[in-house]
Amino acid sequence: MPENLFSNLLIILSAFLFGITMKIADLFDEHGLKDFKGCNILFDVLWGIFAGILIFSNNIIANIILAMNLAFLVRNRLEYLNHQIATSIVIISFLFNSIFNPILFFTFYIIFVIFGSLRDYIGDKIKEKTKLQSIYDNVMWYYPIPTLIYCIINGNWIVF
Repeated sequence: MPENLFSNLLIILSAFLFGITMKIADLFDEHGLKDFKGCNILFDVLWGIFAGILIFSNNIIANIILAMNLAFLVRNRLEYLNHQIATSIVIISFLFNSIFNPILFFTFYIIFVIFGSLRDYIGDKIKEKTKLQSIYDNVMWYYPIPTLIYCIINGNWIVF
């Protein structure tokens, strides 16, 4: 039991740090935040490392993170070198440790591509947005909702 508790805590901590470093990396690239020379590369390497820890910790999470990163690629959201480095770390980590689950992967991949592309269109193309479009553009519901549905169906709550 303590080993399982430690594993779950590691997953939760890694997921938290994965999300934080991914957002900070976006702030450096897309929003002009500057801290020190190379900070954008550092935070994307950290993003890749924390994603790699998640990939090594759970095969279901690994397939979902791979789906998310490949959806970024298709949606042309890896426009900066440092984001490409992070995604390379994700893909290499997956190849070293994970088992490809086609049904799980393609389910999440299709959701991420379709709803992510819709969000991209609303965010990038539509200048005057309704309140509903603004909410959809600012909150990426297509990540937590499908994951929650998966967890409800399968009872594997660490994924959420």
